[in-house]
Amino acid sequence: MLFEHLRLLSKEVTTRLAGNYAENIALSDQIESQALGMADVMTSGIIRQFPSAFLG
Repeated sequence: MLFEHLRLLSKEVTTRLAGNYAENIALSDQIESQALGMADVMTSGIIRQFPSAFLG
């Protein structure tokens, strides 16, 4: 997931520098969705590693 995130960020920077703003905005939307998914996976891993800290 991290490599995919970095790939998307690299494409976003390239499109911004090239002045291709429509594609840049589309990539920003993809990055947001991908980053939120990555955060969910990380959160699940933390909860699984330390379940007693999250069980009331």
